Amino acid sequence: MVRRILAIAALVLLAGCATNRAEVDVDVLPPGNTQTPAPSNGKKVYISAVDDRVFEIKPSSFDIPSLKYDEIDDKPITERAIARKRNNYNMAIGDVLLPEGKTVSKLVGDAVASAYRQAGYEVVSTPGARDISEVKVKIIEFWSWSSTEGVLDKALSNKSLLQIKAPGTPEHSVKTLVSKKVKVATNTDWKTITEAGLEAITQETLKQL
Repeated sequence: MVRRILAIAALVLLAGCATNRAEVDVDVLPPGNTQTPAPSNGKKVYISAVDDRVFEIKPSSFDIPSLKYDEIDDKPITERAIARKRNNYNMAIGDVLLPEGKTVSKLVGDAVASAYRQAGYEVVSTPGARDISEVKVKIIEFWSWSSTEGVLDKALSNKSLLQIKAPGTPEHSVKTLVSKKVKVATNTDWKTITEAGLEAITQETLKQL
């Protein structure tokens, strides 16, 4: 009984720690071995992604991007921000950023590009050629967050909302939501849930191609 109480106390303390900023390296994972790409369709595309997320200081819900007072308009920070850490009382205790050199727009663009490759398109790194179509991706939402479920459990979630416009096709939306349960949200957990969100973007985009 005493050990159980001590274990609970330790978890609560851990959940309230890590009040500083964390940098978590996130990647777009390659397709699994069971996924067979479609044959080449001979079409070339260039993917351009724009981060159009709106950050708030005190959001009405945890799935809204938020940062400290002096940072919600600081683009070098917001373009790397992917999550806000909270304690067992749901108070903000820190945030999660991508490492310098990585941005949300680049990762989301890569996730969309993965879908196009799997659909048989050739994705190029530079626009402008006559035979290349530009696919424009507007990132309305992309965020990971935590919420408390009972004394010992947390739910980590990631959601996205994209507007995608390709030449000759109507603009369409890609909307995703993924979740997982954890005891204590570690940097590895933030990496896992955010990468799962990127994979969901790839799969949902692929369905629409």
